[in-house]
Amino acid sequence: MINLREIKIAFTGLDNAGKTSFLIALRRKFNFYEFVKELLPTKLIEFNSFNFLNLFAINIWDMGGQEKYRQLYVKNLIYFEATDFLYYVIDIQDEKKFEDTLEYLKKLLIIYNDMGYTNEVIVCFSKFDPDLRQNEEYINRRENLKKNIEEKNEKIKFKFFDTTYYDISSLSKAISYSLNKLINLDNINMHINNLGKLLESNYIILYDDTGLIIADYYYRITDTREFEQKISTKISEDLKFFQSLVDSKSSFSERTSFFNGQKEYAKKFEIPTKNGKTVFYLGLTTNKLEHFQMKKEFDKFQEVLERIFK
Repeated sequence: MINLREIKIAFTGLDNAGKTSFLIALRRKFNFYEFVKELLPTKLIEFNSFNFLNLFAINIWDMGGQEKYRQLYVKNLIYFEATDFLYYVIDIQDEKKFEDTLEYLKKLLIIYNDMGYTNEVIVCFSKFDPDLRQNEEYINRRENLKKNIEEKNEKIKFKFFDTTYYDISSLSKAISYSLNKLINLDNINMHINNLGKLLESNYIILYDDTGLIIADYYYRITDTREFEQKISTKISEDLKFFQSLVDSKSSFSERTSFFNGQKEYAKKFEIPTKNGKTVFYLGLTTNKLEHFQMKKEFDKFQEVLERIFK
């Protein structure tokens, strides 16, 4: 019998902020757009659970944001008990609701502060679609919201993400941020960085089999705009590809392709653990090493994963 540590993540925010769309897109990775369009408002709470690295059972509470539910939550604090990570979702496109969403966030922060919550509060500016990322009006909206939140809650730590279900990588990075705090990634990060330099990669990303980013390396990415231009689209493509492998139960081991003169490589790692088998996928680009040299490095990386997760 698998013995997993239970982790609770609360997804909160106003109605139509994008909480449920976020979670559906993260789960499905592809072919979800039409499904999301037909969504109805979440009634009270929708529960989702998944296995993370054969170590944790991640329980997500998708908390409906309609006013009647918000009033119910703040009067019955049992809904917020034992929360390990709090996500608050703000629709960046709905400026008319900014005052209401900041007021609701204020109430939640008071509740969580009284409960002794010490982790960061992860704020996602949702519906920050690709065509809005360089729009000065929306950039100003985001900065003003961040300033307002931080200045009125100086004792609380926040982490902010721009998210949209049109860019799966934005969702994966947002949820991965909290979950990666559950494990010590120092050795993995060190090896990923060494591998990136050795292979002269533009990027190397290690995913688990649910599409969460466990570790990553980027070569000379200087700002958010450059990341979006060079990496974000490729991450989303990788996630869709790996999700299709999971759904089709493919026996995939590795794949090599070429794009713009660079070698694109994807590999599956299966790590035996006391709770069964943990699967990872590695995606990278390189223009340096031959296949047999890469195999040698990946054998070393397999040993690193086995030492950590055995």
